Amino acid sequence: MTRASILIPIHNKPSTLPLTVDTVLRQSEPDLEVLLIGDGVTDEVRDVVAGLVRDDERVRFLDLPKGPHHGERYRHDAILAANSEAIFYLCDDDLLLLDHVADLLALLDEHDLVQSLNGYVNLAGGLRLYAADLSDPGCVSLHLSEEVQFCSVSITGTAHTRSAYLRVSRWDTTPAGQWPDHWQFRKLMALPGFRGATSARMTALQFPTSGDGRDSWTDEERVAELVPWHRRVTSPGAQEEIDQGVREGMLSQLIEERAQIALLRHEAERHGALWKEQQAAIEKLEIEQVEAAGLRLLVAEQAGALEDLQRHADGLSVIRAEREAKIESLRERLDEKGAKIQLQRERLASKNAEIARLRDAARSPR
Repeated sequence: MTRASILIPIHNKPSTLPLTVDTVLRQSEPDLEVLLIGDGVTDEVRDVVAGLVRDDERVRFLDLPKGPHHGERYRHDAILAANSEAIFYLCDDDLLLLDHVADLLALLDEHDLVQSLNGYVNLAGGLRLYAADLSDPGCVSLHLSEEVQFCSVSITGTAHTRSAYLRVSRWDTTPAGQWPDHWQFRKLMALPGFRGATSARMTALQFPTSGDGRDSWTDEERVAELVPWHRRVTSPGAQEEIDQGVREGMLSQLIEERAQIALLRHEAERHGALWKEQQAAIEKLEIEQVEAAGLRLLVAEQAGALEDLQRHADGLSVIRAEREAKIESLRERLDEKGAKIQLQRERLASKNAEIARLRDAARSPR
């Protein structure tokens, strides 16, 4: 059985692919195979691959039609077709140093998932780290977190055992919003008794095609960057040079990140103060809202009482009107009776005067 299988997904980068494959075939561990996983490759790529397969029997080509996304599900087929228990990954525009396979094979003897000291080459030629350690449970838990999107693993520079892989779900199309490497390798990290490790050396160099200013580069620009780096990583003493570059990069990166942390802490404190002010304002507003609700309730109660009083007053007005009408009727009747009495009095006075006259007439001598 072959000691190592290096899987390289390919699609449309014919210019950088020969440089990438060459750094694999130069490895200090020669007992390896290269599986080029074609995901709907262009004719130009297919021509380049034909030459690579012809020149070295360790190179194999899986010529597959274009699959969903980056053709991740084809990587499962490649793992099943591999002649090794040790599965390595490499992008078609990255480079390996000579001891990469040997270093990670030593780690795979006792681990499920391993990686080179992970990092990348920036546009200025400096080395930057995706600092992490897969043997640290805290680091692993960050990768597994559903609340924090943390990733220190990449396709390039990562390897795992086939037996560990077969214990988890297969490579498949990456869900939207996820990174393919993070999506797959965290499945391995979730295995009961997971054993992970990170090498102390950076033995794989990544040249990101996005997020570092290379997004719009032409093939010629990509090759122009990789050629001198290919020359460096295949020269004697390359690992020592990269190790020194890592140390220098770590120092400058530490300085940058400490400054960023200080600024973030300042922003956090400022936002914390603003948050406290907002909380106090919210509490005050809540108190005012409670008071306003009480006032609204009191107003509603008073309005109800006023309506009751108004209804009572309206009732009293009706009663008063009725009584005034009755009084007016009584007054009219009383006036009528008074007139009648007055008439009777006048009649009585007339009768009394007549009686008095008659009496006077009766008393007078004739």
